[in-house]
Amino acid sequence: MRANPNYTYLKKHIPKDRVTLLQGGTRSGKTYSVIYYIIWLCKENRGAGIEIDIVRDTFTALKATAWKDFKQVLIEHGLYNSEEHNKTDHIYNLFGNQISYYGADNPHKIHGRARDVLWVNEAHQFPQETVDQLFPRTRHRIICDYNPAIGDDHWLDELIEKYPPLITTYKDNPHLTYSQITEIENRKNQPYWWQVYGTGKRAPRLGVIFTNWQTGDFDTSLPYCYGLDFGYSPDPTAMVRVAIDSKNKRLYLDECLYANELSVDQLIESVKSNLNSARDLVVCDTNEKRTVAAMAKARINVSKALKYPGSVVDGIRDMQDYTMIVTEQSKNLKKELNNYVWNDKKASIPVDEYNHLCDAARYASQRLSLKHRKRKK
Repeated sequence: MRANPNYTYLKKHIPKDRVTLLQGGTRSGKTYSVIYYIIWLCKENRGAGIEIDIVRDTFTALKATAWKDFKQVLIEHGLYNSEEHNKTDHIYNLFGNQISYYGADNPHKIHGRARDVLWVNEAHQFPQETVDQLFPRTRHRIICDYNPAIGDDHWLDELIEKYPPLITTYKDNPHLTYSQITEIENRKNQPYWWQVYGTGKRAPRLGVIFTNWQTGDFDTSLPYCYGLDFGYSPDPTAMVRVAIDSKNKRLYLDECLYANELSVDQLIESVKSNLNSARDLVVCDTNEKRTVAAMAKARINVSKALKYPGSVVDGIRDMQDYTMIVTEQSKNLKKELNNYVWNDKKASIPVDEYNHLCDAARYASQRLSLKHRKRKK
């Protein structure tokens, strides 16, 4: 029987790459391939004292999945010895090498000792701050397996760009039964599930509000204005430049400001530095009356955003009518667009997260759209 391509990929890339990534759909064999690789590594380096850590988001999940599978493989191949298993400290000694397994919900382990090799199982479930603790404490090699249920923006992106992953699906796993394959393929009529778990490809978050956007250049020939959403901490102050091409149904967005803990003076200075002209219109949130007054006093052409019952949904629906062109440098805006989702789509209630630049864009686009409608009348 042929070897799973995940296993051969690990043997080829781990000797040369700091990080090896396995991206795959359901039942693609990622976990078992890493298990067999670690066993091979320990056998090839008998008595070397290599320190290998296996970690998942929680110990409960790890014990029920990766470690359960690891132990079962050891048993099946006659390699399990209870005397080599320290169940209290969750350590197994294999061919003179030490394998530790734990959950990321154990702060002592995460902030503790270093290791030679790290296996991050189901890496997509880890927050950035956790891997920022684990990776620098790994002396040599890091293995991450994950399924692509990570939307279009994730901390894995930087690694994916530097260390392109192997992408596999259930079709690459020679050990699946006919019943397992049939069960997977019966879900082809579920678009999100099939793209992520069937084909092993990334997809926008389920329920994301804006899917009608792409990266491109801002059309400077069009009339424009700025949208400004006030924040402090943890919510940022966010400003975006907006232009509408009504004829071609295009909405142009350019992130200008995304910052925390700005004083009123700092905010005014930041806004002014991003304007092309002192006459430029800035449409802002109505909640900060003192800040709006201070901006007006500083000779910023400021105007309050439209707010009425249903104005949020109206603004969202209006923006959805256009193809939105987002500039390359608008990184925080792209992150918001990838993560701004409906809490209840039928009731048109969005989740109040990842919406600071989105709200700012809505303020400006509603004003520009209103002007266009008035001109048509």
